[in-house]
Amino acid sequence: MRGKVPVAASAALILALPACSADAADPERPLRGVLTTPTDIDLRWQDTRPGIAGHVLEFATEESGPYTVLRYLAPEVTSYRHPDLLPHTTFHYRLRSYRGPTVRPVRTDLADALRFTWTDVSPDEDGFLLEIRKRDSHRYDPVAVVPPDTETTDLVPLPGERDATYRVRAFVLGEQSNVVRLTTGE
Repeated sequence: MRGKVPVAASAALILALPACSADAADPERPLRGVLTTPTDIDLRWQDTRPGIAGHVLEFATEESGPYTVLRYLAPEVTSYRHPDLLPHTTFHYRLRSYRGPTVRPVRTDLADALRFTWTDVSPDEDGFLLEIRKRDSHRYDPVAVVPPDTETTDLVPLPGERDATYRVRAFVLGEQSNVVRLTTGE
């Protein structure tokens, strides 16, 4: 599995340098990436625009897509590791911001789940995010994505999540970042 690491590592470094050369504060190129092992990619970004509620990190194996969502992330999150990737594969990454108001849902405790209901008053949302703030946390993190025009969702909580605070965000996707292209090694 590690037979040709020097060639693969050199090629990966050459491909990673353009992605890493963008200034961290460059608003035109907020997303940066680096191949940290032959099959792990670390992504970082900076977005200080006001009103951003979070980001959606997406990837594809072709620049034109289709793109797959890796994660919906709170605005305080500025890095992500995409681990254990297929070797000798090119990955394309982009970041999209999202905005939108939040509401407190009505919560119903079920035997093995929590049910959340709310009123959809947003005419043009791209969907809803169920967000959680755990007991000892200061931020809300997305835990579920719900389709547009929906007013209920169930969540099977992990240990410690029954006593958390929840809210629902009607989100609208915003601008797309630059695309970072990296190729894994062996």
